[in-house]
Amino acid sequence: MAGNDTGESKALNGTMNRRGFLKLASAFGLTLGGGALLAGCQSAPATPSSPAGATAAPAAPATTAIKPIATTAAAAAAAAPRKGGIFKVPVNADVTPWPPIGQLSNLMVNKSIFNGLVRYSPEDWTPQPDLAEKWEVSKDGLTWTFYLRKGVTWHDGKPFTAEDVKFSIAAYADPKVNSTLLGNFKPVSKIDVVDANTVKVTTSQPYGSFLELLGYLAFMMPKHLLEGQEFTPSKFPQEFIKNPIGTGPFKFVENVPGSHVTLAANENYHEGRPYLDSVLFKVVRDLNSTIAQVKTGELDVAFPSVAHLASLEGASNLNIVERGLMDFRFFGFNYRHAQFGPWFSQKAVRQAMAHAIDSKGIVEQVTKGRGVRSNGPLPPALKKWYVKDAPTFDYDPEKAKKMLAEAGFKAGSDGVLAKDGQRFSFLFFTDQGQPDRQQTSLIAQQNLKDVGIDAQFNALEFNDFMNRIRVSKDFAAVCHVYITPPTPALHSYWQTNGSTNEWGYSNPEVDKLFDQGAQAFDDVKRVEIYKKLYTIIAEEQPALYLYHPYELQAVSKKVHGWAETHYRDALLYLNKVWLDG
Repeated sequence: MAGNDTGESKALNGTMNRRGFLKLASAFGLTLGGGALLAGCQSAPATPSSPAGATAAPAAPATTAIKPIATTAAAAAAAAPRKGGIFKVPVNADVTPWPPIGQLSNLMVNKSIFNGLVRYSPEDWTPQPDLAEKWEVSKDGLTWTFYLRKGVTWHDGKPFTAEDVKFSIAAYADPKVNSTLLGNFKPVSKIDVVDANTVKVTTSQPYGSFLELLGYLAFMMPKHLLEGQEFTPSKFPQEFIKNPIGTGPFKFVENVPGSHVTLAANENYHEGRPYLDSVLFKVVRDLNSTIAQVKTGELDVAFPSVAHLASLEGASNLNIVERGLMDFRFFGFNYRHAQFGPWFSQKAVRQAMAHAIDSKGIVEQVTKGRGVRSNGPLPPALKKWYVKDAPTFDYDPEKAKKMLAEAGFKAGSDGVLAKDGQRFSFLFFTDQGQPDRQQTSLIAQQNLKDVGIDAQFNALEFNDFMNRIRVSKDFAAVCHVYITPPTPALHSYWQTNGSTNEWGYSNPEVDKLFDQGAQAFDDVKRVEIYKKLYTIIAEEQPALYLYHPYELQAVSKKVHGWAETHYRDALLYLNKVWLDG
């Protein structure tokens, strides 16, 4: 247990004990052999190629090519789009439609209500025009000029102008607001309104990654409704979130906690009225229920885990497709944790834990091969930036035991390691209703137990889970997922005091390389910088990088125009979706 940490002690009522582990393992079809999980999937211990035991990751296997399991409905038809209908999408928690908050359920709705200056291409994730129809950067790389679309209005009829852009960027860059995007806007030093349709953004240093990061959840907000209000991580503009106003293709209608959020077509959308009449974001907290509802037509799209494929493949009303995405699964630590932070801060301890966890077995067992072993946060799908030869730590429990012994840990009478009178026994969290995360947590729990680390886990309701990670920091470790911007400039996650660096990781050399990478505009130079940076991060294991999955989507065959990309970005193009019948 986590000693006197009250937040963790309260949560222990839901932890997974040995009996519960065996029961759930059986339910998931996991195998136990010789006291170890996944005996049939374990890879042979690697011969270390460095003192730390790191080995070069193999080139991404052929399965990294994204192949559809079934053809998409988008190819269906040359028929003219049909107007009308309600598009029903699941969210796994109640929604607070407020752009500075980065929780998944919120951003899904926000992508329908709001626009950004740029958005990602469904084909290759390059920044494309959205509210900014074009842009240019000065020769010194310090000033970006954005030329806005004319005639765009907010849902209340007020004109969208450069003043709104200045207000929005200033909010994201304000430490008091403490948006999850704060790190992306840290270099912004000045914002000038040139005229109603032109804005200049000046940065304190050249910022070659600015456009890539500007497309990531940086929704424009209405100055006329929000100016003068106080925004903090726990204080939201209550009147605004009760009736959010954006420029997007759909307008807010109602938010019924525990049930749904309803949006209606924006008749005056600058790209033309959407085909759909409305969008219903339905709160379905459990993935099994989500899958049942997409099969019966109560939902038009769902995002299943591999565990649900067998039942879905027989659903004649659905197409199942596979997409690449910026997704990495990890076992992460809280370096600030009073009790265990000092141990997690030791690279040797993290590397030992990386050797203890059978990541290749997790890929096989959890994703059924629909994923790839991770060597860091950048997936093979980000082709230009993926570092193929960054080190990984292969499954080697004997190596893990040896490294932990060298770090001063000794087994007690119960087999649990201890040091300086403190047992290596802690609680880690994951989020409810996600079979892949629970399976991974089970495997990690058993693998760590096999080397003497007592790691119990508790699955929390999603909003509670995110509050612990991003607000209260009340956690020792987590088994989770991040979907990041399609760029190597992930400084917010790994740079000292980064806005999404919840773990508190800090390395001056990594900080320096992120600064150099952010300032570079030349791709050749950027590749060189980021290769060095992500090789260090792979060696350091600030979080234990487990795998990159492919995203599965179950899409009703009556759905047309659904963008062929991962679902978060597909939601940026909901105005093009239409329903057949």
